Amino acid sequence: MAQETTSDLQTQEKQALEREGTRPGLVFRPDVDILERADEFLVMADVPGVDEQSIDVRLEEGVLSIDAAQAAEVDPSWTPLYAEYRRGGYHREFTLSEAIDVDGIRAKMRDGVLELHLPKSQKHRPRQIQVQSS
Repeated sequence: MAQETTSDLQTQEKQALEREGTRPGLVFRPDVDILERADEFLVMADVPGVDEQSIDVRLEEGVLSIDAAQAAEVDPSWTPLYAEYRRGGYHREFTLSEAIDVDGIRAKMRDGVLELHLPKSQKHRPRQIQVQSS
């Protein structure tokens, strides 16, 4: 069995947005996974500490944006001894192509992960073509 080194186990820092100057506090770019099925794309965005009332998903002029308020405050009765987690809000944007049926977009929050279901338009979905004999 190979021995693990510290270079094998490195933490990934949340990326703070550089161009976000009008929001109070830190604003982070949430990490996302984008998956594809025959009929839709699934975008999963990590927004820990955010609930469904604190997140805003908006579609405007072909740009889908995610904005979330700063994660909830730590209970003041607790005294932090060590913290790796930096608190702040979230912002991320995606430009959508005509392959997306914008009227069918759905969003769901589950355990700190925002799931965006982006259905493909009918003309961009694969379909079976029947072969007929002559």
